[in-house]
Amino acid sequence: MSTSHAAGRLEAHLRDAGLAPGDRLLPERQLTERLGVSRRALREALGELELQGRIWRGVGQGTFLGPRPAVPPRPEPRARAANPLAVMEARLTLEPALAALAAHKATAEDVQAISRAARRGAETRDQDSWGQWDGAFHGAIARACHNPLLQAAFEQVEASRARTGWGRLRAAITTAPMRQASALQHQAIAAAIADRDAAAAQRAMRAHLRAVVLAIQSEDTDGDDTTEPRTQHADHDAGTAATTERAQARGKTSP
Repeated sequence: MSTSHAAGRLEAHLRDAGLAPGDRLLPERQLTERLGVSRRALREALGELELQGRIWRGVGQGTFLGPRPAVPPRPEPRARAANPLAVMEARLTLEPALAALAAHKATAEDVQAISRAARRGAETRDQDSWGQWDGAFHGAIARACHNPLLQAAFEQVEASRARTGWGRLRAAITTAPMRQASALQHQAIAAAIADRDAAAAQRAMRAHLRAVVLAIQSEDTDGDDTTEPRTQHADHDAGTAATTERAQARGKTSP
C-alpha cells in the first residue's frame, strides 16, 4: 500500500476521532489494524505529519496531535541566549555532534525523515515554507540520535532561537539564492548520515552553521556582549566551504 493512501486514511481517522491538540494517538500496532495499512506505510505517513509540525512523538510517551509543546522556561540564562550569535555558538557546539551521532544511530525511518525534510526544503519557493522545512530538517537529526537528554538540549536552543529577533533576521538573510545554498548544505548532511559517515556529517553540519554565523555577521547584528562563536579550530573543509559561500553570496545563508 502506498504512503499517500496510508496518509489519506490516517487523515480521515484523525478527523473522525475528534482528537484535540495534545491528545494521544493510538499505538502504531492498533492504528495499522484500524486503518488497514502496513506498518511501514503508516510510519512514513506519521513521519510526514511530524515534519509538518502536525504531530509530535515523545520518547517512551507515544504520538500526540499538534505541535510539540514549548520547552519549559529557564529564566536565568534567557537574556544571553536571546542573542543570535549566542544561539549560534550553542548550535555550533551541539549540532555537529548530533549529526555525527545520527550517522551512527539513525534508523531507516530516521534517514528517510531527514532526507525528506532536505528534499522539501530544496523545493520551497518562499521564506515561510523554507523556515518550516529547515526546522524539520534539524529536528529530524536531533530525534535520530535517540537520546532524550540531547534532544532536550536541542529543543532548549531552538526555544531560545524563537525568542530572539530571528524573524527579522531570517527575512534579511534568506533570499532565494541563499536558500538554495542552504538546501545544498542540507542535502550534503543528509547524504553523509545516510552513508553512516559520522566525520563527514559533522564537517558538513559545521560548515552549514558557520555559513549562518557569517550571514548574521554580515547583517551587522548587535553582539550584546556575546563573543563570536569560536570556529577557528573547525575542520579545514568546513572553513573552506563557508569562506567560499561568503565570497559567492556574501554569506547570506538561511539559519
